[in-house]
Amino acid sequence: MIIVASRLRAGVRVGESAGQRRPLPRPASWSIGKLGVLDVAAALGLSAVEMAVGVGALHHTGPPISLAAAVGTLFMVCPVAWRRPWPLGATAVIAVATAANVIIFGTMVRCGVALPAAFLVAFAVGARCERGKAAAGLVLCAIGVVIEGGFDPRIGWPGLTTVLPVLVAFFAAGTLVRARSRTAAELRRQSAELRRQRERTARLAVAADREQLTADLEQTLHAQLSDIATAAATGLDRLPADEDAARQVMASIERDGRSALGQMRELVGSLAAPGESALKNPQPTLAALPALLATATTAATRLTIEGSQAVLPSGLDLAGYRIVEHLLATVEDSPEAAVDVRLVFTAQTLELHVSGPRSSGTEFRAALAAAAERARLHGGSVRHRLDGRSCLATARLPLISGHA
Repeated sequence: MIIVASRLRAGVRVGESAGQRRPLPRPASWSIGKLGVLDVAAALGLSAVEMAVGVGALHHTGPPISLAAAVGTLFMVCPVAWRRPWPLGATAVIAVATAANVIIFGTMVRCGVALPAAFLVAFAVGARCERGKAAAGLVLCAIGVVIEGGFDPRIGWPGLTTVLPVLVAFFAAGTLVRARSRTAAELRRQSAELRRQRERTARLAVAADREQLTADLEQTLHAQLSDIATAAATGLDRLPADEDAARQVMASIERDGRSALGQMRELVGSLAAPGESALKNPQPTLAALPALLATATTAATRLTIEGSQAVLPSGLDLAGYRIVEHLLATVEDSPEAAVDVRLVFTAQTLELHVSGPRSSGTEFRAALAAAAERARLHGGSVRHRLDGRSCLATARLPLISGHA
């Protein structure tokens, strides 16, 4: 397997040249499956603190805690690990585990690990749940905090007047983060729509200019050819009697013909300007994918190439680039997202894999349809698979076929 420009030890993204180096994804976006690395680390840290208290390695000022009670408290802490993918489930586990812990072990000091866990889960509920589910999650968190605080000698029932507002503050901070993320996503969507609208307007303007130039060309040629035809007829009438007059007519025909040819060249040159520009800027190929990944999305991108790279026909090379361009629109355009692009060369096919968080809105289906249509022109196909919020799209293009 070949990793294009892979310099992970140097801290750059895969698939970018030295002049286009960009930082790796931030630790906040690292994950183990669907679980965030930092969330798992927080759950393990809180669990380690509670176990250290249970075995006597870490002393506290309250009554002693048995090892069994410390193990039971872990069920109140572990939900922190899955607070992002399943925030509502995490709140339910905390509420049930807290009630069971109090029933089994009674009054004991748990606030050192239980309250931070409840606060982190409340923040995730506010940041990731819709209004109804967010309210239910906040109620479950509040139930867990009330039960824990009421039977914790360090907090007690009077202390809940301080703890509950802190819980609500974490929840409110999460809702603010959610609102900001939705606003940013909406702004990105509107910016993309405005960009597409500008491109459509520019194409319409070019088409209108071409229509006008075509009409001018037709009118000019019609007038010039009419004059030439009239002059030719006059010259033919005078040839037997007046050769000098005939020569003057023929000279005027030559002048008019050259003038018409010059005007036609000027107008045709104006019509051909976009084509000339296209010749100066050749169509992109798969070799330009690093530049595409650097500009087409704000997500953290990684490009991997497997197999021996074959020399592709220009049409197939361009089709591969356009398919990846379309498939990038199926994944989320967000700095927090991670997108993998993988090219697999085999003896018979070229496979293009794009995976990442699924994009929202109607662009997802439209982008898949555009990629499938492009692949179909070369005898290929596009398939996709959804796994929760993640999407894996795969395009297969035959290297040896009538189309290619």
